[in-house]
Amino acid sequence: MEDYEINILRRDGNWKKVKSKDLLLDTIDQNEVEYNHIEPEAKVLSEHLKEENFLNDINEVNSIIAKLEKLENDKTLLKNQLKIIEAKFQSKKHQTEEKIKTMSKESEMLDKTITVIKNLKNF
Repeated sequence: MEDYEINILRRDGNWKKVKSKDLLLDTIDQNEVEYNHIEPEAKVLSEHLKEENFLNDINEVNSIIAKLEKLENDKTLLKNQLKIIEAKFQSKKHQTEEKIKTMSKESEMLDKTITVIKNLKNF
């Protein structure tokens, strides 16, 4: 059982055959050693950048939320202003309709009076 081979999948995706006589530490390529030494630093930098980007994204989201809240408040104020102006127009319309009713009644009275006067003239 001393003569067996082990296939090891490397990080780069290639397979490496290792015989039972070989020691795994002796067969590691220099690139893998460099990669292992760089990896923690790269991970630390990468994690730091990810954290920084994440914090920037959170701050940007908070900024957008604050802007949306400001817009919502502005929208509410504008709606209230429109309600006030609408109430003024409704009031003015009601007054105008009342004047029209009054003038219409006055016009009817004048027409009746003119009719009575014409009838009296013809009598």
